[in-house]
Amino acid sequence: MDVTQARLFVVAGLVWLDDARLLVQRRGPQARFGAGMLELPGGKLEPGEAPTTGLRRELVEEWGPAAAQLRVGAVLELLHHVYPPPGPEVLMAVYDVDARAWGQRWRELAVPEPGATLEVHAAAALPVEAFLPADREFIAGVRARADR
Repeated sequence: MDVTQARLFVVAGLVWLDDARLLVQRRGPQARFGAGMLELPGGKLEPGEAPTTGLRRELVEEWGPAAAQLRVGAVLELLHHVYPPPGPEVLMAVYDVDARAWGQRWRELAVPEPGATLEVHAAAALPVEAFLPADREFIAGVRARADR
């Protein structure tokens, strides 16, 4: 990796619709990287932005104004991933996000970005290999804990 390249600090949410189901995002076919793959919602922090503030902003940008209702909880994990060249080195803080207030209304409340779609998956049956490489180890752990 080029040592002059800065690490990217990103935030993401593990979004729970209830105690067993997660709401995740599928990247659109036009995505620069990972087209068609699943990901946790989130993104890069802006300069000087606090991580929880950044995640709230990203959720609203990616899922529309109703995402401001979602409760951002504690950090669950800090992930590190180095993408193959010319990709970046990424540090990602994954937060627990409570979307239970949305209930079955999530389809009318969440408005994904153009090209992206939202999917519900049981935590115990998460399709690990369908996620972006940076998310897979974490997602595998979520699946393993849910499958107990």
